[in-house]
Amino acid sequence: MPDTVSKTDNFLKAIEKYAEQQRTKIQSEAEDFKEKELTKAEDEGLREAYVLIQKKMTDIKVKIASELSRAENASRKKTFVRRQEIENEVFEEAEKKLIEYTKTDEYLKRLKNSAKQTAQKLTSEDTVLFVKESDLKYSDELQKAFGRQCRVESSDDIIIGGMIGISHTMGLLVDETLDSRLQQQREWFFENSGLKVTG
Repeated sequence: MPDTVSKTDNFLKAIEKYAEQQRTKIQSEAEDFKEKELTKAEDEGLREAYVLIQKKMTDIKVKIASELSRAENASRKKTFVRRQEIENEVFEEAEKKLIEYTKTDEYLKRLKNSAKQTAQKLTSEDTVLFVKESDLKYSDELQKAFGRQCRVESSDDIIIGGMIGISHTMGLLVDETLDSRLQQQREWFFENSGLKVTG
């Protein structure tokens, strides 16, 4: 009988050992499964976080670009307005100086010289010399400088001074006004002052 008890004990020990191995294996598999599921959940969480971060980064970049564009446009507009103010200040001052010049003897010499040059270009008898209203007092001197018959009349288009000669027969106009010279300088100033607003 001791042999049977010993066999039974051995059999029970073998069963227990097998049960222990199975329990350890199941625990190990459960741990592996748990570990894999946690890793999977972490990976999924990281992917979602990455996607969220990328979206936020894109939103921030778009917002910054938009704000920079608005700031740049506002700055460009401000610069353009200031450039225009500077240009206006410069040319208002120049216009004042030219108006003062029209009160000098040098100006009368310039008017007479303009009349001589206009006579060389406009050779027909219907030539009319236009001056500003206050320069009509020089009519006789201008006709004499012109060298032949012409009319001298006032023009509201001449603000600063100088003269415009017109011959309808020839279909020509000669602009010797200080107004047009100043306008040409304004265009030159715009092109060459370095105050252009670009972008």
